[in-house]
Amino acid sequence: MIVMKSKELPINCAARNSVWTYPRAVKPRFSGAPVICETTRSYERPDIFSLPAGADVTVEVYGGACTLWLDGERRRIHVRRFDFITFLTEEEARHAFMRLWREVELLESPIEIELAAERWLETSR
Repeated sequence: MIVMKSKELPINCAARNSVWTYPRAVKPRFSGAPVICETTRSYERPDIFSLPAGADVTVEVYGGACTLWLDGERRRIHVRRFDFITFLTEEEARHAFMRLWREVELLESPIEIELAAERWLETSR
């Protein structure tokens, strides 16, 4: 008999099939050099709230079939290229982006994610 733990993710969910792109501070190569931020791609979700101010965060789900992104400088969350919502502060935008991610991370198809993102966008406006 197979017993599933409650904290395990479904095999085909968005959280397991996503690639995150975000800026990451790189250690200076020698003393006195400035800290450099490089764009990083990772399968692990970054700590959104510890990223530098104005950071852009993109999550590509199912090989780019669906992309959600946070435009940190403009405080926008995009669910598609021209469908977005703007927030008053960057902190509000980051919290809203995480709420959106929590709604879609367990979904198992790009269509489900797009529909959930559209519903989220309409209720957030």
